[in-house]
Amino acid sequence: MRLRRPAGSAKSATVGARQYGVPVTTSTDAAEGPDGSTDNGTNDRDVAAWLSLAATLIAVFMQLLDVSIVNVALPSISTDLGASFSTLQLVITAYTLAFACTLITAARLGDLFGRRKVFLIALTSFTVASVLCGIAQNPAELVAARFLQGFTAAMMLAQTLAIITTTFSAQQRGKVFGIYGATIGMATILGPTLGGALISWNVFGLEWRAIFLVNVPFGIIALIFGYRNLLDSRAETAQRLDVPGVALSVLGLFLIVYPLAEGRERGWPWWLVLMLIASVPVLVGFVWYQWRRGRADNSPLLDLLVFRDRAFSIGSLMALLFFSCLISFFFTISLTLQAGFGFTALHSGLTTLPFAVGSAIASARSNGIAQRLGSRVLMLGAGVLAAGLVGLSFVMEQQGTAPHWLVLAGPLFVAGAGLGLFLAPLQTVIMSEVKQENAGSASGVLPTFQQLGGSVGLATVGVLFFTFIGTQGPAAVERSTPALTQQLAAIGVPAAGQSDLLRTFTDCTERRLASADPSAVPAGCTAAAAAPGSPQARVGQVLESAGKQVGGESFLQSQRRILWLFAGMLVVVMGLSLALPRRTAGHGG
Repeated sequence: MRLRRPAGSAKSATVGARQYGVPVTTSTDAAEGPDGSTDNGTNDRDVAAWLSLAATLIAVFMQLLDVSIVNVALPSISTDLGASFSTLQLVITAYTLAFACTLITAARLGDLFGRRKVFLIALTSFTVASVLCGIAQNPAELVAARFLQGFTAAMMLAQTLAIITTTFSAQQRGKVFGIYGATIGMATILGPTLGGALISWNVFGLEWRAIFLVNVPFGIIALIFGYRNLLDSRAETAQRLDVPGVALSVLGLFLIVYPLAEGRERGWPWWLVLMLIASVPVLVGFVWYQWRRGRADNSPLLDLLVFRDRAFSIGSLMALLFFSCLISFFFTISLTLQAGFGFTALHSGLTTLPFAVGSAIASARSNGIAQRLGSRVLMLGAGVLAAGLVGLSFVMEQQGTAPHWLVLAGPLFVAGAGLGLFLAPLQTVIMSEVKQENAGSASGVLPTFQQLGGSVGLATVGVLFFTFIGTQGPAAVERSTPALTQQLAAIGVPAAGQSDLLRTFTDCTERRLASADPSAVPAGCTAAAAAPGSPQARVGQVLESAGKQVGGESFLQSQRRILWLFAGMLVVVMGLSLALPRRTAGHGG
């Protein structure tokens, strides 16, 4: 591996290269202090390393913030741009699709052209893409800008783990990856809160646009730190870009992610099903081609030897399952709180804030716990998270559709603590034993597994979530009928009129909840305009209130079932953790 010197950082580049056994000749090998002693550059190296870490962590924070922050902004985007529900899905899907399809290729580009150079170009492009999202004038422009965001975010993140691995020693990585994991957790959890605040406060009159433009100052700071302090590294064995491998990987990932993301909205037409089926032979062909190219020592895009490391292989599978729960949880809980319970964006974000607090506290302590438990800390984290989600399900059942945030805070805090205990040490367990010559491949594969887990989990859980809402509709309508009948009688609706209204209410509500977009009014169910205070207006208000209550209960019961599903998946993750090496280099091994 070659380490190259960034402009303005000759001394730190030198000592950084020596740290990894790379011979360097320079006239600034040592500096004479005031007392005539020689400074070996250790302090400069440490400062440069931590400032370079700051640059990469700011980039990671921005990238993950843009995954979670968009959820709370979807209603505002729909109102401002006139976007349909399917278009709102594309706002999320475009980012995910570009991200997942780019990661492995992005890691190779860093191997070839230098991770510092690729990282800085990608960071600049991501900041520009954020501006384009913030100034979009129609849904098509926003979707295109989100695709560019996802592409450049993948280019950034693919370099991040390799930069950390080549900048810090194995003994330092436990602490560093703990900070890295805490950053991931905070960005994921704080996204809804920050997004809700920016939208509710209408900062500078920007409304939802502020959630994208907030990346600009972060991007500028990261660029300054990165330009001055990042060491440039690349893999000696990465001799050329594996173009067939790039094509097969991008095509295979596209054939998986796109149908899963769009299938429910489009009603699963035959061509989307065919795309999903076709992904299997394409990805098998990719693996076979990479195996042959690796045996010929012909610079494969993905070095399959990285999977010989047991911690990396098992840890990657655990990451896939874990992220399929994590991303889906925030998507469903945001919809339940806003679309189901009628919370504002800020109210929704603040309600989930205890999760962030628990995650931050546990992340800060996770490295010390991992020093004692080794990889078993992952079992502990997954178990605590599962317990928190089960507790949340019970509390939501008791609180109904108007839960008090203080009651939800307890299980959310516990769940967040589980996230911090799992996510912060995960990178150390997976990456600590990876050889430096495989750092590029590993840094592309690991986030690809995470992103695929999030994408596949979100698509699958999304189908289940909305299916559960539809199936809960009839029971919720039946439970609401007695109260609705009394309310109609109280405002003077005769018995015959009550029966007609109840039949219409039942039909429209059940069709709405069973549709692809539970927020859309079904055909033939739009109420006629009525003068304020008139009998028709009072009837409309009663039916609207009952519809919201039925919808809230349907969302509630669907969310509870999803929480139990997540808990079951986390139990599987706990079982997989038993197959990991007990100790790793970053955790006292």
